Amino acid sequence: MVLAIGTVVGVHAFLSQLSLDQSLLPTRSHPPKSAQVTAGSEDSVISLEHLGGVWVARVELNDFHEARLIVDTGATYTTISEDLAFDAGIRSDTANSPINLHTVGGRIQAELGVARRIRVGNTDRDDVRVVIHTIPNLPDGIDGLLGLSFFDRFLVRLDHSNQQLYLTPRS
Repeated sequence: MVLAIGTVVGVHAFLSQLSLDQSLLPTRSHPPKSAQVTAGSEDSVISLEHLGGVWVARVELNDFHEARLIVDTGATYTTISEDLAFDAGIRSDTANSPINLHTVGGRIQAELGVARRIRVGNTDRDDVRVVIHTIPNLPDGIDGLLGLSFFDRFLVRLDHSNQQLYLTPRS
């Protein structure tokens, strides 16, 4: 995975200042469930917004709920707020919830669910594991983190100067 080191450092610095859940590491052994990439084999180019030292992507959940998520390749799971999960019809997976997570703010318990589809740019992923947790102190209009449970099927490249994220599906 190719990623600008300065961006990673900047993201972690910003997230730690806000006491955000930058890296959601489960204390139980529950790896993210694999999901299918439904886009073609070409790169997807996503325009990003630069906000206070982090990159923000516009995403669509379950085909009709738009959200703005911080791009966080250091987070094990994609994390969405409880309100967004409710609006998008994403429910807790009772067989695997709650899970214990290590966050910048300490240990927390959160619900684990599955988004039927997450779309970023022209790339879709089906059946993506998500953590349902409202992260405290996020900037207004930010609904969570876009993490490895989405990115793990892609080669990821960030073009800092053009504010673009390139996703190449792994074959």
